[in-house]
Amino acid sequence: MPMFRRPMMVLASIALAVLFAGAMLFHDTEEAVPLDAGVRSSENEKITVYVSGAVVKPGVVAMRKTERVEQAIAVCGGVLPQADLANVNLAQPLKDGMQIRVPERADAGGSAAKMTAADGKIHINTADEKKLDELPGVGPVMAKRIVEYRNEHGPFESVDDLTKIRGIGEEKLAKIREKAEL
Repeated sequence: MPMFRRPMMVLASIALAVLFAGAMLFHDTEEAVPLDAGVRSSENEKITVYVSGAVVKPGVVAMRKTERVEQAIAVCGGVLPQADLANVNLAQPLKDGMQIRVPERADAGGSAAKMTAADGKIHINTADEKKLDELPGVGPVMAKRIVEYRNEHGPFESVDDLTKIRGIGEEKLAKIREKAEL
């Protein structure tokens, strides 16, 4: 019996080699799609953002979905000398339909008027921490939270959005609403 084992092993090896070679010849030669192909196409997806305030050419601009606030400002010619970038999160990812507002420094003139309306109400989307601190029930810590939230999520769509900030409930919002506006 051992005499036949060796030729059988050789014959089995040859049969496997022939099967493998045949499979390679008849294998479908379609080009493989890289796993990250979908990611590359979404990187080039365009979105629209509105850049306003202390920039050279404010306006609506088309940007790639993966770009940041800093790049949108650069497309608009950069900032003006009176720009206050301390309250702008330049690293924030862009979102379709977002507004990027670059405020002016208070010492540049005109900014205080933009933080406060003619009726004395405080603009929650443009006011700095010091001005927000003047709102009823808002202290320095809460004012900082408001600015941080605004920098991270973009401008508030209504005064009621302040309830998204930790520490501002309906009761505090009722007091703030009397002195705040967009």
